[in-house]
Amino acid sequence: MSKNNQTILIAKNLSDVFYHVKSTDTLQIFGGGTDTEQLQEKALTIRAIPELQGFDRHEHFIDFGPAITLSDMIAIGRTNQPAILYDALESIATPTIRNIATLGGNICAEGIKHTLWAPLLALDTRLEFRTQNEVKYIQLREFTEIPQGFVLTKVRVPTEVWEVAIFKRIGPSHSIAGDSASFVFLADTDQNILANIRIVLTGNTVFRSPELENRVIGARLPLSQKIRETFIEQAAVQFDQLVPESETKTIMKIQFLNLVRYSVGQLS
Repeated sequence: MSKNNQTILIAKNLSDVFYHVKSTDTLQIFGGGTDTEQLQEKALTIRAIPELQGFDRHEHFIDFGPAITLSDMIAIGRTNQPAILYDALESIATPTIRNIATLGGNICAEGIKHTLWAPLLALDTRLEFRTQNEVKYIQLREFTEIPQGFVLTKVRVPTEVWEVAIFKRIGPSHSIAGDSASFVFLADTDQNILANIRIVLTGNTVFRSPELENRVIGARLPLSQKIRETFIEQAAVQFDQLVPESETKTIMKIQFLNLVRYSVGQLS
């Protein structure tokens, strides 16, 4: 199928994908194609491949196909997947767009990190990439680009239950802009002791600091005001160190610290 100067190929199975990837150096792979203006001269859609459209639930994780639509993920229900992932899905665009947009497209979109990056990163998601003869596994926290010649074939999301799970979106509703960001706060307790915590902000940058998280793990609940304020100060320092300068950094820092303060307050 051709459109203007573009050639759009349709893969019916993974063998088709591997063949085209091997034979075309500049091939772009996409799912729903919500932004066709960004398609390269040669593109391949994987939307019609059944094994990349579904999901498999296991005891401790869910394996999603990268071509599953955001609407199909929402249809799984909030109680059958991590709550923050469901909340993030519902915040994306409109039902019409969610019927087309795919999980893989949200993860692999160029430029600003899209909405699902924050919850997927906080949940320690793992990506599976394949060629016809090789498989690679990459943790999302280490993912920067699709390995040359490989295809994203699976997104594994752990399903552990967190006592506190907060998702907040920053920036315009239902669209991605330069000041868009997603915030996630997860926490678990054990006998009034903070056993685990994860704080993630993604957008123009990716913020997660195990050093910051470790500073408060082991604290007794409820957190004292001194501990809360010290933690906010440490979060500000980490933000300055890890987030590069940009036009939106100052306002993003204010929003981030307000969200951290609110989230930590839920533990008190």
